[in-house]
Amino acid sequence: MVDLDFVRDHIGPNTVALVGTAGTYPHGLIDPIAQLGQLALEHGIGLHVDGCLGGFVLPWARDLGYDHTSFDLAVPGVTSISADTHKYGYALKGSSVLLFRPKALRREQYRVIDGWPGGMYASPSMGGSRSGGLIAATWASMLNMGKTGYRSIAADIFRTAGEIKEAVRAHPELTLIGDSLFNVAFRSDVVDIFHVNDGLADRGWRMNGLQLPPALHFCVTRPNTQEGVTEAFAHDLAEAVAYAKDPPSPM
Repeated sequence: MVDLDFVRDHIGPNTVALVGTAGTYPHGLIDPIAQLGQLALEHGIGLHVDGCLGGFVLPWARDLGYDHTSFDLAVPGVTSISADTHKYGYALKGSSVLLFRPKALRREQYRVIDGWPGGMYASPSMGGSRSGGLIAATWASMLNMGKTGYRSIAADIFRTAGEIKEAVRAHPELTLIGDSLFNVAFRSDVVDIFHVNDGLADRGWRMNGLQLPPALHFCVTRPNTQEGVTEAFAHDLAEAVAYAKDPPSPM
């Protein structure tokens, strides 16, 4: 997570904006967005929130009764936020959204070039030409899901992540990193965590390996919320930890 003292000490005359993350990829953690917003306001600069991973799942937490920190445009000082529709928005790969506050900032996103033989060229983004089909498919997916669909899936994901965290807590050899509602990361000071990964891989699980510190994470998605998944994971995790405590000797 962001070190507020570090950020404060490094704001200078050339600083135009701060950046915080809502749902870090390794651990699913949320930076102190409210405090970053206050810093941004004090210095008259922007604050962008990278909500690409958590932007379409975390907003439902408070409505579902979870204690949750706000990170969106309602937080004073936040001037833009990104959220990937192709992740928890359940749209096609390559789609995302970028929101601005105030609207005047959005005008700076447009690029108009007229000093070339082809005449005036305008683009709403740095990416230039994009498929209208991808945009239409994303919009259709969002309409199909609706608030009810997103909320229901988020509830299942939060419940499943909670069950996975309980499975991890059952092993004193393992330590959770943070307390994310959807991305369960854990490490170990007792066994080699990558031996745990090997044990899980032998049983059909494909975990994401992390570093600094060495760890694994289970980013819970909709298929993982099916009946029996968490029970199977708990069983296989126990066997993987036992394997890591007595791994085979290298050849």
